[in-house]
Amino acid sequence: MDFKPFNKHLWIKPQEEKENKEDPLFIMPDEYRPPKSPYVFGSIMDMSDDCTIDLLPGDIIVVERSTIQEIKADFGTIYLVKENYVYGRLENEIN
Repeated sequence: MDFKPFNKHLWIKPQEEKENKEDPLFIMPDEYRPPKSPYVFGSIMDMSDDCTIDLLPGDIIVVERSTIQEIKADFGTIYLVKENYVYGRLENEIN
């Protein structure tokens, strides 16, 4: 998919939360899902040319879950977030 964000938006790919597969201490209904974290890690796919934040495609960022805009289309789903909603970037400690 080829998509270019505009107006200070970042196109991200959110990372899925890992579910805890341990046996619960209590029996819960089958439809029960534990609450999700209010924060999401996401990999930057692309960003608008007018962004002033010091990020590059491939960087991993932290944003609040409620600030992510989800756009569904026939070709897939696009996740956008405004640059001023980015809390920070995760640094790779290997390099």
